[in-house]
Amino acid sequence: MTFGPWGEAALGAQEVLARATRRSVAGWREAVAAGVTDPAAPFRLGDLSRSQWFLWTGANLAAGERAGRGTAAGRALPSRALVLGTLAADLYLAYTTLKERGRWLPATVGEVDWELAHRRGAGELLDAAQALGGTLIKAGQFASSRPDLLPAAYTEELSSLQDRVPPQPPGVIEAVVARELGRPVDEVFSGFDPEAVAAASIAQVHRATLRDGRDVAVKVQYPGIPGLIEADLEALESIFDAIARLEPSVRLRPIADYLRWTLPLGLDFRREAAAMANLRRTLSHRGDVVVPEVVEGMTTERLLVMDFVEGIRISDRDALVATGIDPAAVAETLNDAFAEGLFRHGVLHADPHPGNLLVQPGPVGPRLVLLDHGLTMELEPSFIATLARMVGAMREGDIEALTTSLGETGLPVGPETDVETLLGIVGVLLGGDRQEARPELGELGRDLGASVGDLPPRLLLVGRAIGLLDGITRALDPDLDVLKIVARYADD
Repeated sequence: MTFGPWGEAALGAQEVLARATRRSVAGWREAVAAGVTDPAAPFRLGDLSRSQWFLWTGANLAAGERAGRGTAAGRALPSRALVLGTLAADLYLAYTTLKERGRWLPATVGEVDWELAHRRGAGELLDAAQALGGTLIKAGQFASSRPDLLPAAYTEELSSLQDRVPPQPPGVIEAVVARELGRPVDEVFSGFDPEAVAAASIAQVHRATLRDGRDVAVKVQYPGIPGLIEADLEALESIFDAIARLEPSVRLRPIADYLRWTLPLGLDFRREAAAMANLRRTLSHRGDVVVPEVVEGMTTERLLVMDFVEGIRISDRDALVATGIDPAAVAETLNDAFAEGLFRHGVLHADPHPGNLLVQPGPVGPRLVLLDHGLTMELEPSFIATLARMVGAMREGDIEALTTSLGETGLPVGPETDVETLLGIVGVLLGGDRQEARPELGELGRDLGASVGDLPPRLLLVGRAIGLLDGITRALDPDLDVLKIVARYADD
């Protein structure tokens, strides 16, 4: 069923308030379950009451922001920055109160109180990201991969974030397409499906047919999204800087810095089209990899037209098996293709989450379809060579060579660095013994943050990509020796 912009906005506002209701009930249940007779109980209920006030204040502001998206006067309604400021104030007061109370009344603060604060904060941050979308979803997804920045409750909760949003109305999208192409939609396409195939934080995709009968996917950037992203980034940077001044040990600025670097890459569809064409040429010799072809002459900064390619979502193991595709073969093809692209050609698809990876049955095995190339990029040969030496050091167990390679990537390693921690982190990221390393990732990540501070952006990008591949691989074939596959290309 399709709603107009006002209907979609109203439904969005209702969803925000419904999530707040569920969060509120869960908060009271958790507080009661933690105990109502111990000395900390009155303080615990006081913490909850304060949190509930901020929860409903933020929810009403977010609901107003969502409702305002469907009105001409939407800009006059509460701003996204105010929603973020309310959430930041809640989190800051929650942790400051516990810290100070633990200092003066230690009997009133226990481990359970810190855990409750973590869970409440993580839940409210998740709800805010889902309500506001856009930059906040990207921030949450990145934060979920940084156990050195946030407690485990946050990384676990935020890992559920999916970059999906309600699609814009067909009239809005068709107006953008006509403006970008300089012609009415029906002059360019013989058919244009008004229902979006996918809708994410920056753009949505529609299936269409060109006048020559070619089936294409049309990726359309939302109107005004660059200004929205800039406003969100400025708000996040201001909040993170304020928190850093109040609590220097809390390091959230790397999240904003990462987004400031990566988000503009996804806004220029001309850059994405060039990256797609480059990767398509680079892997053209492989019959087991498909990169959609860009339609010449129809790409602008805000519009991208490419071949429409279908397939099975790589994370749908049951559908793969039902189609006769071996999940283990898919896992090997996935890692082999990415290892070749990175180590032999210096090209990385840096956003390989399951929604961007499809699988088709091929004549001699599975074929991998690579979609969404906003973060596909070339990396410097010197950086790739350093990564290759890092892989070799891991295979040989050469800690000295590993330390040298890590230093060459930009990590400030030295005699005081916990090298065993670094080895564990790199082992997880680059396909080492996942079975052993994975349960300790949170602890290793926090040790890493304490040892070396902020990670270089390039290493973050590669690490996050390989971390996503690792999660997919473990679901398809947990016994696959990924390091052996990577080494075939790193040794070159």
